[in-house]
Amino acid sequence: MTDRPDDTAEPRDADELTEAVDDLGDTADDRLDAVAEHNESLEERLPSDDELPRTHRSPEQG
Repeated sequence: MTDRPDDTAEPRDADELTEAVDDLGDTADDRLDAVAEHNESLEERLPSDDELPRTHRSPEQG
């Protein structure tokens, strides 16, 4: 799989995307499992609601 930083301005071409997907597994099911595991890992690292900064003021604060 190509190691590119997420902030790369240039979009990936079809060959690069195909290579990245192929590196996830041999079959479509393997690839889907790899993506599901990655998503679960991301969900585990999400902060809880009480760990997030407040972005809205209450009506009393104006």
